[in-house]
Amino acid sequence: MARLEAEWFSRPIAFAAAPRLPLSFQPPIEFTSQASTAPVRVWKGKKDTPPQLEGLQIPVTLNGPVREYIAFFQGRGRRIYAQWLSRMGRYRELMQTILERNHVPTELLYICMIESGFTTGALSHAGAVGLWQFMKRTGTEFGLRHDNWVDGRNDPEAATEAAAKLFADLYGRFGSWPLAMAAYNAGVGRVSRAITQYNTNDYWRLSAMGAITNEATHYVPKAMAAMIIGQDPERFGFGDVQPEAPIAFVKVQVPQSTRLDLLSKRLGLDANALAELNPEIRRGVTPPGGDYNLRIPPGMDHKLEAALGAARQKPGLYAEHRLRFGERLRDIAQSCDMSLFALRRLNEGLEGEGIPGQMLVIPHGCDPQVSPQNLMIAQDPGLNFDIPDRKEVFFAPQTRMELGEIAAFFHLSPGHIALWNGLDPDAYVQRGMVLRLFVPKDFDEASALLVPKSRITYVDSGTPGAKNALMHAQKERPSTVERIVHTISNGENLWTLAKKYGVSVDAIRAENGLEPDEGVVTGQRLVIPADKSKSIKAQGKESKSGKGSKYTGDIKGSKGKRQSVKSSKKYVIQQGDSLWTIARKHNVTLEALKKANGWGANVRLVPGQTIRIP
Repeated sequence: MARLEAEWFSRPIAFAAAPRLPLSFQPPIEFTSQASTAPVRVWKGKKDTPPQLEGLQIPVTLNGPVREYIAFFQGRGRRIYAQWLSRMGRYRELMQTILERNHVPTELLYICMIESGFTTGALSHAGAVGLWQFMKRTGTEFGLRHDNWVDGRNDPEAATEAAAKLFADLYGRFGSWPLAMAAYNAGVGRVSRAITQYNTNDYWRLSAMGAITNEATHYVPKAMAAMIIGQDPERFGFGDVQPEAPIAFVKVQVPQSTRLDLLSKRLGLDANALAELNPEIRRGVTPPGGDYNLRIPPGMDHKLEAALGAARQKPGLYAEHRLRFGERLRDIAQSCDMSLFALRRLNEGLEGEGIPGQMLVIPHGCDPQVSPQNLMIAQDPGLNFDIPDRKEVFFAPQTRMELGEIAAFFHLSPGHIALWNGLDPDAYVQRGMVLRLFVPKDFDEASALLVPKSRITYVDSGTPGAKNALMHAQKERPSTVERIVHTISNGENLWTLAKKYGVSVDAIRAENGLEPDEGVVTGQRLVIPADKSKSIKAQGKESKSGKGSKYTGDIKGSKGKRQSVKSSKKYVIQQGDSLWTIARKHNVTLEALKKANGWGANVRLVPGQTIRIP
């Protein structure tokens, strides 16, 4: 449509004299919808008399620009207008009822026509969405829901309700429907400034003087032309257009996280049927947090309970994750076995690293946590603290941060944090460090990236051992690294352990907070950051003797027992497979799939590869 308009209106609309239909922008009274039975002066159309305008509540003006658009819709734009007119049948009855209920003219239906052509999901170059082309901010202001699960701008009922309220507000501001329509397109501020600057509140005079945008100059004549043709389609050559059947539905309450694909299957509907009735649902699943009013075809409500039972049998496709302070998006993506690009695409509008507290959409079954391979270091300043009405927590930043930024989030002073952890308050906190904090007892621990005390390696602040540990903690470890608890046998030392597990002595010292000259004794238990790809044989021998086991928490509480592997079946990787699609196909969790195959966080699947399905 935009291309055809540009070709047809290759010159600006001439308000003083339109080339095809020479009328001034201020027509005689008989050429407006406010006319009485005055004699007709000029009308060159399919008939000698002008179209009937008396039935319109909005004052429509038959000047040059409006007649230009009538001619355009009868010419180059005929096919598109015919499509719009046909599609209007689907929503006309629904929308007119809502407009009447809000005491605004029902001809505003034609605004929806020129905005979107009655196409749900329509998206403009400026980011406006839906049948009425709402921007996110305006839609929210007038009551439209917009989150990870629902975009009310695509809801034909909710969006029409919001548009009616917006037009009522605009008419209340300007007292003129042409100005209200111009403000719907160009914005209240721009129209208000034009009125003040040019000292007139007449839309046509403002347009003729170029006081408003060129788009708004076209917008109102286009809408009026659409209204005029819609009043009497046969007169203008659209008598053969067959309107689509009106949208029909009943509303029913369904539980949270109901999958539309499963529900439609059990209702015996086409896969897209429910999605078309509920275009506001963004991810094929009703939002969490409570029941949802879902539209279903009439007569289907008696099948609903059985269909809902089937839909509840399988987990939802997606879940929500609350972004925590200190958390990195790349770590979330890695723990969900997806790329950072895929995570951002799943959460459109996500900027930078996001905002703490922001809700993200992630695949169902994904549980973002601090990587178990990571070495986390807490420096012990050698001081004991007893702070009443406070609780001790441990914060693990994943990027370099300023102490002031951390202090501001936890509502603490940088000086206190520095004292509790033996830090320089002016220096950066590095990745791999863990900060001991004393926060109020009612602090929400889910709001920040906290770690249990059992995961932390303590070192004495400022010692060579602390520097070595921090150096290792800052390194990105491969997914093949696994923390193994090893009990020292007679004759073993750090060098023999390093050789056995394929790691360096410094890495073992760093993992356990040992100083450079500190040795080990028989019976002592150490955590070894073993690389499975380098030490698989050594680990296999160790597991038989019971001396080595995967690290699962506090060393003191570890029993070193190896869990038995459950029975499983085999699956050959196909082109396009991912861990998530495989887990969903076989109705297992990502964690179970990774465990069955001995995988870490990063997994690369190759077509033809055979894997185990638990």
